Amino acid sequence: MTKFKIARMYFAEGKKQSEISAYLKCHKNTINKIIKICRGQDKESEIWPYLQERNKHISKEKLVSLFDFLKNQSRKPKGNRLSIQPDSFKEKYLLDKFKDTNYGFRRMFKQLKREGSDCQNVYTIGKVKGVYKRNSLKTKKVRASNGERRSLYEYDQISAFQYLQYDTKAIADVHALPPDIYNKFKNSKKGLPKYQWTIVDAKTKTRFLAWSHSLSSYFGFKFLEFVVNWLRAHGIQGKIHVQMDMGGEFYSGSKRKQRQWNDYFSKYNVYVYDTEGAKWKQNLVERTHKTDDEDFYCPRGDKMNSKTEFLLEGQFWIIYYNNCRPNSGKGMNDMTPGEKLKSLGVYNADKICNFPCMILEDFFEFFQSVLNHENDQNFFGQKSQNVLTQYQRF
Repeated sequence: MTKFKIARMYFAEGKKQSEISAYLKCHKNTINKIIKICRGQDKESEIWPYLQERNKHISKEKLVSLFDFLKNQSRKPKGNRLSIQPDSFKEKYLLDKFKDTNYGFRRMFKQLKREGSDCQNVYTIGKVKGVYKRNSLKTKKVRASNGERRSLYEYDQISAFQYLQYDTKAIADVHALPPDIYNKFKNSKKGLPKYQWTIVDAKTKTRFLAWSHSLSSYFGFKFLEFVVNWLRAHGIQGKIHVQMDMGGEFYSGSKRKQRQWNDYFSKYNVYVYDTEGAKWKQNLVERTHKTDDEDFYCPRGDKMNSKTEFLLEGQFWIIYYNNCRPNSGKGMNDMTPGEKLKSLGVYNADKICNFPCMILEDFFEFFQSVLNHENDQNFFGQKSQNVLTQYQRF
C-alpha cells in the first residue's frame, strides 16, 4: 500500500523524488526503485489510470491483483555453490549411507573423512548437516520398554580398568564385509586368522586385541591372564572386574567353572562374571566389533595377503585405535583412549596403549603339546573337562 502511494505521489501529483523521500523519511534510492519498477510496466496496462489520476478509487482486491509486482520479493538464494545441491549424486550417496549406518551428522562427517582425504573438502560438517536438515534425517534410538535410557556404568565414579568387557567375533561376517574380503577370511587362506578376541575398558575405551584360528576356553583363559599381567606390569593396581558372555570360549556360564576361574584370578585381584544371557550388557565390546569391520577389515582387508601382512596391519590398528582415533562415547569428549588415560593421570598410558599384536596359536606354542596329549591320563594327572586342570602345569 505504501509503495502504491509513493507511485501515485510521483505520477499523479508530480512531486519530486527528494520531496517524497523527505516526507516519508526514507532514502531517495527506495523511491527511485519503486518508480523504475512502475515505468517498466506495459503502457497499456490497467495500472496507469490508478497511478495518474489522484482521486480514482481502487478497492483492496483490485490493488492486490494489479500491483502485485510491487510486493517485496524473497531474498532467499536460489542456490549455493558451496552446499550439496538437492538431488545431486553427493546427496544421494549421503542418503544411502544414512540408511545403512543410521549415523548422526557429526559421526557421518567423521566416517566420510576417514574414507578419503577428498571427502574433507566435498563433505564438510556444515554441508552434511545441511543435507540432514533438508531431508529431516533423524537417527533411530533404541530405548527401554518404559522409555528410559540408562548407562551400564556410573562413568563418573569408576576408574580406568575397573570394569572390562571381554568378547570374541568371527572375522568373516557376511553382513559386514565385501565378498572378496569375506571369502579371504572365511577360507582362512595364507595363514589368516578366523577369530578376533577383544577386551575393552569401560572407562577409557582402551582395547586389547588378539586373533586365533580356532576358539577354545584355553585361549579365553590365557589371553585374559596375559592382559591382566600387562596391566599389572604397567602400574594398574586396582581391582579389575571382567564381564564376558556365556560362550564356550570362556567358561560356558557354568557357576562351578566361574568359581574356579575366580579362585585362580584372585591372586591378580581380578573378578570374572558373565552376562547371564543379557546380550545388552555387552554393549561396549559389541559396538567395537562394528568399528573393526568399518575401520579395519573393510578398508585394509585387501592389504592382508599373508600372515606377516596381517600382523603388521593388526599392530597398526591396535596402536591407531588406542592412540589416534577419537571416541565419542560417554565421558570421552572425542578424546582417544590414550588421551583419556593421560587426563586421568594414569602412569605409562602410552605403553599400555601399545599392546602387542598376537595370534594365539603362535604365542602359546605349548598348546599344540596339550592337543597331542589330550588322551594321555598321565600328562594331565586326571582327565577332566575343566580346562583349569590343564593349566596347572603351565
